[in-house]
Amino acid sequence: ASEFRYRDPVLDERTLVLAISQSGETADTLEAVRHAKTQGAKVLAVCNTNGSQIPRESDAVLYTHAGPEIGVASTKAFLAQVAANYIVGLALAQAKGTKYPDEIRAIWDELEAIPAKIEEALASHDQAKQIASTLGAVQTMLFLGRGVGFPIALEGALKLKELAYIHAEGFAAGELKHGPIALIEDDLPVVVIVPSPRGLPQLHSKIVSNIQEIRARGAKTIVIAEEGDTSVEPYANWLIRIPQSPTIMQPLLATVPLQFLAAFIARECGNDDIDKPRNLAKSVTVE
Repeated sequence: ASEFRYRDPVLDERTLVLAISQSGETADTLEAVRHAKTQGAKVLAVCNTNGSQIPRESDAVLYTHAGPEIGVASTKAFLAQVAANYIVGLALAQAKGTKYPDEIRAIWDELEAIPAKIEEALASHDQAKQIASTLGAVQTMLFLGRGVGFPIALEGALKLKELAYIHAEGFAAGELKHGPIALIEDDLPVVVIVPSPRGLPQLHSKIVSNIQEIRARGAKTIVIAEEGDTSVEPYANWLIRIPQSPTIMQPLLATVPLQFLAAFIARECGNDDIDKPRNLAKSVTVE
């Protein structure tokens, strides 16, 4: 959103702009909404705060109903926004006829099953705590993912920066040999989000190869993989299991152990008030 106005986007009355904001008061997102409206575009807000500024200035709003955001870097707000965008995607697919009704129903059923699977993913709490205790106050971490796992790698790195105040970077695993592999050294913790072998087997085999390369260079691998995936076991220093789900739904599950890790590593670094990270605010009201 912060770049939106300055990139001179091509907008007209047939353009839909989604404005995503937990607080509904985020300054750069609000200015993006206003710019889109002046160009004649329709704006749909995805927001958690009822009656806030962005929903009031948008044409329509989809409230995420995640409840009050107590922790500034809350898991629930992020997951609710991701889920809301799946719903928007399904609605657009239905309106445009790009998916058959039975396909939309199947995806919807998978989405409805996600809360119960998140309950299962919460079982990674103790394992994440043990991993953090073993790692101690680390100085840097890398996160790798492919496909939908890449933005989740970015999210995992962001949460670690916010809570532990240490350097963390998320990379597309396919870019590993294009530079990031130079950062791999002995005992460097590297988190890898592994896609389902059932969904995109070609991506799965390549990321297993990435894990082998990382281990061969002395890094410590924290692998997040779905239940039943045995191919990654020989190459993981720690293996965190998440329930099986379609590949597109995996971000809703893989985020949970990543945010546990961020919280527990933050505590190992001596940061006790992880709900209120320094220099951060619930709502960014200036650009």
